[in-house]
Amino acid sequence: MKSIVLFGSGGHCKSCIEIIENSREFRIKGIIVKKGNKIKSFMDYEVLGSDDNFRECIKKDDSTLICIGQIKSPEKRIELFDILNKNKIEIATLLSNSSIISRYSNIGKGTAVMHSVIINSGAKVGVNCILNTNSLIEHDVTIGDHCHISTGVIINGEANIGNGCFIGSGSIIREGVNIGDRSIISAGQVVMRDIPNNSVLKF
Repeated sequence: MKSIVLFGSGGHCKSCIEIIENSREFRIKGIIVKKGNKIKSFMDYEVLGSDDNFRECIKKDDSTLICIGQIKSPEKRIELFDILNKNKIEIATLLSNSSIISRYSNIGKGTAVMHSVIINSGAKVGVNCILNTNSLIEHDVTIGDHCHISTGVIINGEANIGNGCFIGSGSIIREGVNIGDRSIISAGQVVMRDIPNNSVLKF
């Protein structure tokens, strides 16, 4: 199994750890926490360092995974993703054993596919995304980079989700709909029309 270092110490990190523990791909080396966080361990894994010294904690053969959650804004995840890329540090892709992923789909590096996600044929998912529990990504859907598709979301065929979007729990995106970059769709929305860039759709 490959050694992996995780960034984060919140709820999303807990979920990622559970998936990694049930896979045979990675062995968790330890955790990198936010600067100023004084904890020594997280879910029984050693805290190796923080944002300001993480380069010292990662060896050549280690993979990394960004386990910081994304509520509305993707900025922190984008910043960290870009730093890791710049430093040529390997970023893993996390796939839950309980998910169903078509071999005709494509998933970008750094993306976390959580429990019971379905990704159908022809779907394309960008880098550094979160596809959360029970989300359904139908055929020929395109999801941009740095998106969070929340729990129970249904994205129907040939819909397009732009970069940096947040789609809230239980939302349904109609087939063929385009959602512009950096848009926020709050929980429970039924989206039947195109949404421009930087939109906020809520009740």
